[in-house]
Amino acid sequence: MAAAAEHRNTGQATADPSCSAGPQVTGLQIGPRSLQTRYFLAPLAGYTHLAFRIMLRRLGGVGLATTDLVQARMLLSETRKSLELVATNDEDRPLSVQIFSGCPGDLVGAARWLQDRGYEGIDINMGCPVARINGAGGGARLMCDVAGAVEMVARVIDAVDLPVTVKMRLGWDDNRITAPELAARLEDAGTAAVTVHGRTRQQGFGGTVCRRLLRETVQAVRRMPVIANGDIRTVHDAQTMFAETGCAAVAVGRGAMLDPWIFRRLIQAERGETPSDPSPDEQMAFLIDHFSLMRQQHGDYSCILFRKFAAWYGCVLGIPEDLEDRLRRFESVAEFDEITEQVRRRHGERRRQIPTALIRVPDGPVSHW
Repeated sequence: MAAAAEHRNTGQATADPSCSAGPQVTGLQIGPRSLQTRYFLAPLAGYTHLAFRIMLRRLGGVGLATTDLVQARMLLSETRKSLELVATNDEDRPLSVQIFSGCPGDLVGAARWLQDRGYEGIDINMGCPVARINGAGGGARLMCDVAGAVEMVARVIDAVDLPVTVKMRLGWDDNRITAPELAARLEDAGTAAVTVHGRTRQQGFGGTVCRRLLRETVQAVRRMPVIANGDIRTVHDAQTMFAETGCAAVAVGRGAMLDPWIFRRLIQAERGETPSDPSPDEQMAFLIDHFSLMRQQHGDYSCILFRKFAAWYGCVLGIPEDLEDRLRRFESVAEFDEITEQVRRRHGERRRQIPTALIRVPDGPVSHW
């Protein structure tokens, strides 16, 4: 793995003066990329598409975003869905593309495909708990064979000049916690950084993250950045995650769905400012502009794609519950316009502060999904 040694990257926290005219915001170096903040958007299958990423970037504070996970073989075949998932533009920087497969050859091929087309970072998924992905040998299943997982990543590192990172969980279950060992060996292979979701595959998205095991993973490496992920929904959650784990950065997933302004709040807090709430006009603009950006990429199909965001946005965007229900079912641009006009007139009526998305959970045990 001589090439891997040449690609070895270390991460260092840096104060980037371009981030603030006042107190400096701490950035991070991952491989050749200087990231302006330590607050990253984690990949969420079905949600972190181009329009959502751009909307969050426009609010400020995002140091790095990662695409939805993309099946490597489908990317090599250039299927319509895979190309939609990796769609990007100049506003969508810095960006990593997350790929998954149980076949090393497909991962290598997909990594080269991305490099040849000008992408700047590759993330390998070893954290997805979904059965169909694990059943195909990808996702969290890879963590059950540490040596095989490291060899797979090393082959990708040897194949490209881009920084290669890995997204993982703590392990398969409580009896197979492999994140500390895997992180240490990935560092030796030349991996630029790892992101660790603080749950096991067995937990799915239930329960709470284990910060003790996240800290053990941070302590298992020498200099490679470890990014902590899971249960970060507020500024306080992020601050305590840094304090309790020693992580180099935090990756926010569902927390960004519940509060798209979380990255802006994090930057404000780091500068010593009081985190601010968006005005009603800002909330309405976010709702309308997000749908508009989706339409630019997906046309009328956006009416279907946008529905799932309603259950996340209801509280933070001040959408009355009956109108949230309509947003989960609307079928045309005209209907969307009519609903949002009513939201504008009735903004502030909502009383329940528990987002609908937190009430609904996947059916059955995690082994079924």
